[in-house]
Amino acid sequence: MTTTPHARASTRSRSRTVGRRGPAVALAGLIACLAGAAPAAAEGFDWKRYDGQTINLVLTNHPWGNAVREMAQQFTDKTGIKLRIEILNEDPQRARLNTLLQAKSSDVDVYISLKIREGAVYNKAGWYADVAPMLNDPSQTAPDFKIDDFGAGLIRNETFGGRLTGLPINVEGPLFYWRKDIFAKCNVTVPEYLEDILDAARKIKACDPSINAWAARGVRNAVPYPMAAFVFNMGGGFKSVDGTKPGLCRPESVAGLTLYTDLLKDYGPVGATNHSFPQVVELLGQGKVAMTHESSNEFSNIMKYPGREDDLGIKLLPKGRASGVSQPIGFGWGLSISEYSRRKGPSWYFLQWATSPEMQATLVDRGVAPSRTSVFEGEGMRAWASQKPVRQQWVAAVSEISRRGTGDYASPTDRVPETREIIGRAAQEVVLGQKTPQQAACDADAALLKLQ
Repeated sequence: MTTTPHARASTRSRSRTVGRRGPAVALAGLIACLAGAAPAAAEGFDWKRYDGQTINLVLTNHPWGNAVREMAQQFTDKTGIKLRIEILNEDPQRARLNTLLQAKSSDVDVYISLKIREGAVYNKAGWYADVAPMLNDPSQTAPDFKIDDFGAGLIRNETFGGRLTGLPINVEGPLFYWRKDIFAKCNVTVPEYLEDILDAARKIKACDPSINAWAARGVRNAVPYPMAAFVFNMGGGFKSVDGTKPGLCRPESVAGLTLYTDLLKDYGPVGATNHSFPQVVELLGQGKVAMTHESSNEFSNIMKYPGREDDLGIKLLPKGRASGVSQPIGFGWGLSISEYSRRKGPSWYFLQWATSPEMQATLVDRGVAPSRTSVFEGEGMRAWASQKPVRQQWVAAVSEISRRGTGDYASPTDRVPETREIIGRAAQEVVLGQKTPQQAACDADAALLKLQ
């Protein structure tokens, strides 16, 4: 049985803070409505209802997707539904989805989507199926599936115009990683304030030139993710103070851009403007970097390298000394069903299984921070974290991200992917010596204004 298409609603880009209160009344009403309508008894629900069917998944090269591919047979054993999984890096995955969804193809049923990036555009195009009707159907939803167990801000990120466009699979954001042994050897104090990172980099470079004091993303569309907290913690932002125009040219924002690019230019590895997370993770894992600001979601990949579980420290990026601001980036990826899928029923079964407490508890071992409160605060998470101090630090930092992180780090427009390119280009221009930070930031604002 396939659900019928529902009315589409477009939405303007809006602030999406994982832990903020924001429109709390409206959000509380939505969750109460969803939770209240969720099945209280089995009422005919059968995990084998779609036995024999096959669904197509288009996922990203992400610890969550890679783990699901390895565990796919468990879902098939439980439901009889076979999975055909395609995993691509982020940009190729989006290009693939654009081709399929623009053609209204039924060849993709389920896909990973980053709502803070492309959500408004995809929703406006009508590419997301509304999963709320299936959630509220006792014959389609397992009786123990609890929608109110997800973080409220994460559900907000998945909701557009009252339509629930997916389910959150994780919580993530960039964290400050540093090598404790290098800091000790070079007699460097762990940065208490954001501005201290530059001084630490200077001392490490003088102490041991064979080590890159710093590494971070330098590829255009990848830069805003780790750079955003630099801008925020210096007291700046990507919007004007009144929120109506771009704000990278604000003095505080320029200060954040300057610090990020100075670190990359003066203390980063050769070819830094061509680096994204795979290169940063590899450099850190191989012991060639003393500090970075990289995704919490790469924790498990970093820990695979010998010695990193013992010599790395992790915390949120330090707050600004002058501003006193600490504003981390935080959000979650979401799992969505294509509006053009002819297999929405079995696809919804997959979403339930993939976001279940049991699955999320299993994925903790792979460094995937759970989107369900019961799992994040559960005994399993505590037991896992207690095995290593670095795990405890990671859990504490991700918990803070979940509580007060923001996913809103673009100028005021729905065309978020284009803002990423423009902001990243500004950073590259500074690193490559083509413009001063002030020139690059103000030129970027002029280009960003044209997107409104």
